[in-house]
Amino acid sequence: MKEEILKLRDEGKSYKQIVDILGCSKGTVSYHCGKGQKEKTNNRRRKRRENILVGKTERFRERKKKENVRGKKENRDRKDVVEGIRKFQKADSSFGIDRVNKDIEATFIWQDVLDKFGKNTYCYLSGEPINLTVNSYQFDHIIPVSRDGDNSLSNLGIAHEVVNQMKGNLTPDEFIDWCKKVLVHNGFKVEKK
Repeated sequence: MKEEILKLRDEGKSYKQIVDILGCSKGTVSYHCGKGQKEKTNNRRRKRRENILVGKTERFRERKKKENVRGKKENRDRKDVVEGIRKFQKADSSFGIDRVNKDIEATFIWQDVLDKFGKNTYCYLSGEPINLTVNSYQFDHIIPVSRDGDNSLSNLGIAHEVVNQMKGNLTPDEFIDWCKKVLVHNGFKVEKK
């Protein structure tokens, strides 16, 4: 294309005429015809790549430990448990990831969660203890809403925050398979008890 553009330009054609004849963009014509355009374009690309790296490096270096959204308060009261349940029940994939549908009716209350799991329960993915009065856990859709999971108490799992974030929108079996792959890749032998 470069040769065709330069030939038409040597014939006295304007950028617009070359665009009409070849069906390419004006930027492409300018790139091949303009004085120093290749160098300018390459410099812009290099700076853009450098800026991305600089930005990521600075954000990584200056990243601070996130404060708990609730501040330093460790104990959760009934209101916090109710808010967690409300958020869990209102998740709806038809509105996109991390959106909340305010029209969904509550199907259970905080007392139902306590009745099912008890005050001291375990992370359903890692088996680590969870105290429902300490803000270190999240409610998880065992079958993700994005995979047609519902907002029922039977689809509610309680998991440590970091484990739930790692699981994302995977099913428990998919999550476990990925955990196995990570362990094997790092030299561990995985055997089921």
